[in-house]
Amino acid sequence: MTTPDPTAELAKLRAAHQQLADTVDHLLDAMESLTRNHDRTGPSDWDWTDMPPSRATVLRSQLHNFVELLNTREELGPTHRIPPCWPHHTRTVEDLTALLAAWQDAYQATQGPTSAPIHYRTHYLWPTLTRLTEPNTPLRRCIDKGRHTPWTQPIDIAHHEDPRRA
Repeated sequence: MTTPDPTAELAKLRAAHQQLADTVDHLLDAMESLTRNHDRTGPSDWDWTDMPPSRATVLRSQLHNFVELLNTREELGPTHRIPPCWPHHTRTVEDLTALLAAWQDAYQATQGPTSAPIHYRTHYLWPTLTRLTEPNTPLRRCIDKGRHTPWTQPIDIAHHEDPRRA
């Protein structure tokens, strides 16, 4: 029976300790980012339904720049490219606003090495782009037709026939 080398065992323990310390640091950073904005007394800066006009102007500009960044930097192909009519689709505006908030949290609210950018890319970026451009969505309809196509056509109620009576 051989006895373990104490130096090698100590090196293994130090490596395991460092890995645990790194994990704890990562978890503390995550907890801080989760609790950072919990003390809200009013609407969020991202809430379009209750936003002052000055904030809406700034956010609109940020969102346009962000969409341009996505379309160019991410090299989105035709199936995921965000068409110019995106501001006409409220669902798209809301999802892109949430994506912008996540992007800012991952890329601008962190310092030093972090896994936040890869978390953003895997958990927010691609799932959101896929959800926005999957079949049977307003944006997909515009992408497929190559032009803005309203999801629902306005109904002229004066000349509308009830399909159940037709």
